[in-house]
Amino acid sequence: MKAVRLSEYGILPSTDITLKLFSLFEENKEDTEFIFENADYYFSPCDAQRVDFRISNSDVIPLRTLAVFLKNMKNCTLRGNGARLWLAGQMQVFTLDHCENVKLEGFTVNWKKPLVAEGRVMSKNGSEIDVFVDPELFPHRFENENIEFDTGNDEWYTFVKHIIVFEPNYLRTRRDVSDVAIKNITKIGDSLYRMSINGNADIRTGDLINMRHNARIHAGIFTEKCSDITIENVTFYSSGGLGCLSQFCHNMTYRGVHFLADKHLGRLVSSGRDDGMHITCNSGTVTITECTFHALMDDPINVHGCCVTSDEVIDDRTLRCKYRHHQACGFLYWAEAGDEISFISRDTMESIGTSRVISYTLEDHMTFILKFDKSLPKEILEKASIGNSLALDNLTHTASFICTKNRFGSCRARGVLISTPKPVRICDNYFESSGSAILVAGDSNYWFESGECHDVEISRNVFTDTCLSSIYQFCDGIISISPVVPKPDMNKPFHKNIKITDNIFDTVGVPVLCAFSCADLDFSNNKIFKSESISYEIEHKPAIKISYCNNANISNNNWIGNFDLIELSENNCQNTNSDI
Repeated sequence: MKAVRLSEYGILPSTDITLKLFSLFEENKEDTEFIFENADYYFSPCDAQRVDFRISNSDVIPLRTLAVFLKNMKNCTLRGNGARLWLAGQMQVFTLDHCENVKLEGFTVNWKKPLVAEGRVMSKNGSEIDVFVDPELFPHRFENENIEFDTGNDEWYTFVKHIIVFEPNYLRTRRDVSDVAIKNITKIGDSLYRMSINGNADIRTGDLINMRHNARIHAGIFTEKCSDITIENVTFYSSGGLGCLSQFCHNMTYRGVHFLADKHLGRLVSSGRDDGMHITCNSGTVTITECTFHALMDDPINVHGCCVTSDEVIDDRTLRCKYRHHQACGFLYWAEAGDEISFISRDTMESIGTSRVISYTLEDHMTFILKFDKSLPKEILEKASIGNSLALDNLTHTASFICTKNRFGSCRARGVLISTPKPVRICDNYFESSGSAILVAGDSNYWFESGECHDVEISRNVFTDTCLSSIYQFCDGIISISPVVPKPDMNKPFHKNIKITDNIFDTVGVPVLCAFSCADLDFSNNKIFKSESISYEIEHKPAIKISYCNNANISNNNWIGNFDLIELSENNCQNTNSDI
């Protein structure tokens, strides 16, 4: 492998290297190690690196602005040696397009003017809080009765008037305070603002608030149609959208990737604007290990497919299909010749058959035409001719998932979301999630993040008493198995073979497990401790709640502490084995 030291090619620290770096990659496409120095490098938006990418679960815009851009590269390494990458304004930090066996290692990513802001509560009076926003750390102005933040390059973004509240000592989200809406804002002093909130949330003097602004248009690391990619020892101190987004890739490894606030600069609860890692329509194996997530404004990890619908039959082998979510549409690679497609009845979420694609033709951002290798069965054609009845999922673009040795610090919403039929292993992790720590999801009716789970192991994890301290969508238990199935049938459960064993739970009394539409569920050999960390009374809820499940085993768990009542709630279940 050829070693290319950036400094020997005139790419020097403390300078803007955006275009020079791209030219260097173009001249060295294969078998090259690119060596950075342990120094500062700068990137700024330029017209030459604005490219059309259709990015999953992000806002649709014509072009994305790229910093480090690798295209059609093979057997290459970017060795950072601790290099600090500084960006200005809205930019996608790393973009890998059709690359093979590429490794990124040893970088930190930051903005002088960060893409998420924070404030400190100076006082609270009823439904009003007075908040100080440091103008040095988070440059801003007050315009049109709202706060606007400067992110560089004369880009100003408006505060969205929703806050997440962190207590100041341990920097965890405050219990029962999630997504607090701000009704109005007035300026009452230098960088001091009076905010009127909805209700009387438990916000206290000294609390820190996370203030989301800008738009979800760029990822930190974006990979598309790549294979055998490794991201290792990369720290993000800020990001303007999803942290790491991988779509239509094969075999992805993230090791030692950290999303943190830059405490060295005085930031405490401002890291990423949205999800940490979004894994959309991948194949092979996705491995996420030894990573850290703190103060993100959405879920740390989400692994899923992308469901579409069809209600138009062109002929007995051809359907016109629709993307259904405005932030997941217009993909160039949703299907390719030879891909296996599952047809799903949207009411029961039951698969009613599969077929192979011979062509995928994108008509516009929301519609495309699928042609299959043989005539489709009558049942599928009938459903495809009825509005809102038939969903389609690409089974070829589904990945196995290994999630080990990660620390899920206090962030907004859930910890890990999974929706994939391939084997899933979530083991040896530490959870402080404000919502459910693990959500086994899947739907073709709301988010259209598809994928029934067939083989899930959740073991040797620690779930702290901060888990499920606030209620978000689908957060019914510390572990929540909650697919969107409009017409459930206990004889046709959506998820299957989920084993939750040898974990440690510390709970104030919230449900440990809530499972819906699942077969062959095993919850055993876990240790559940009763936490005394809060003194107020909480509404009693059953420790475990299952509905529309069959063949559930709930036994040999060790309940430790002063539980008022250990109760199993069942609804429309059969063949349950329980010692509760």
